[in-house]
Amino acid sequence: MSTPRAAAAACFMSLALPLTASAAAIHIYSYDPVSPAARALTSTGLSFEFVRGLLGGVRVERIVQTGDRGSAGLKPASEADLGGGGLRAALAKTEPVGPLYEILPNDAGESFVHAVCPGADRAWLLIGRLERFKTLELQAVGRRTGEAGAHACASLEFSFHSEWRTPDQEVPTAQLFGARGPG
Repeated sequence: MSTPRAAAAACFMSLALPLTASAAAIHIYSYDPVSPAARALTSTGLSFEFVRGLLGGVRVERIVQTGDRGSAGLKPASEADLGGGGLRAALAKTEPVGPLYEILPNDAGESFVHAVCPGADRAWLLIGRLERFKTLELQAVGRRTGEAGAHACASLEFSFHSEWRTPDQEVPTAQLFGARGPG
């Protein structure tokens, strides 16, 4: 025998499952360098692979150097990972622009760490809001072996370039070649 509460829960779950699958789709936004520090890092720009959560939150998975082979994995990080003083000490009087991610050493991650924060053994990025047609701000902080805490490395600014479609995204019929027929 089911109760109205159980029926409502079952109905909610049946609606939530499709939302979860579509919300977990990978999105890719590409950005062009704007600030001098961003242009020094990359002349071709950066692309960000991310997953948008059920409630609109974003988790960045990977950074790819646009038009090149280099990529670096990212993982969400805790301020405690930065060591003594955390973000407040590393950024001094600057406000953080977004969530904190550690640059993973696999793939070209180690090279990216050295490029964005010369001399550092580990580096983190604070990634501003990923939005179409909006400027993206990044802040890089790094730490050398033996240092008590992280230090600021660079503030980078990028302009939105494009959104890439991934195979799991459905393409609207009107955008398919020949969808309207000849003439």
